[in-house]
Amino acid sequence: MNIGLDIDNVISAFDNRILKEFIKEDKNKRNAGMINKKARHITSGMFDWTKEEIDDFFNKNMEKLAGELSVRYNAKKYIDLLIENGHKIVLISHRVFPHYVEPLKTTTTWLQKHKICYHKLVMSESADKTKECLENNIDVMVDDRVGQCKLMQGNGVNCIVMLTKYNKKEAKGLPNASSWQNLYEIISNMRGIDGKN
Repeated sequence: MNIGLDIDNVISAFDNRILKEFIKEDKNKRNAGMINKKARHITSGMFDWTKEEIDDFFNKNMEKLAGELSVRYNAKKYIDLLIENGHKIVLISHRVFPHYVEPLKTTTTWLQKHKICYHKLVMSESADKTKECLENNIDVMVDDRVGQCKLMQGNGVNCIVMLTKYNKKEAKGLPNASSWQNLYEIISNMRGIDGKN
């Protein structure tokens, strides 16, 4: 199968790092701390930051932070197994200006640093990765953004939501994976059903 993988929160431990950085940066703002620990997401009312402050933080810091992200638990192990089993891995990431000045360089450097194997890297023009999935004959796309998965599914792209702390409720009713081991099992079963390599 041709498997599409998002990077942030699928391969990288994105939210964990962003939360730590928001906690540190909050001390430079009003130092209110987390005002809503049950917020839908770190950027959706967990802190008392304005939209402009959030955008400014990402514009100034995202490229540097992206280079420092850790790999999600077992991601490399199971990507390697998928490749060994004959699947093609296409990384499809939406990293654009103004958060990134050199998104391709930042991304390829990080992938090399962590020895992540893949067949192709595609930088998506928009958060909706339907176009890139169709152009690359993706059989299944794995992304953490529930809204984007719904949009892609509506356009004929099979999706699996990689669960995070913040998307579990939203992802109910959609195909989802709680871990890389779980994702590997789901994809292995799909292969058995449709006979594709």
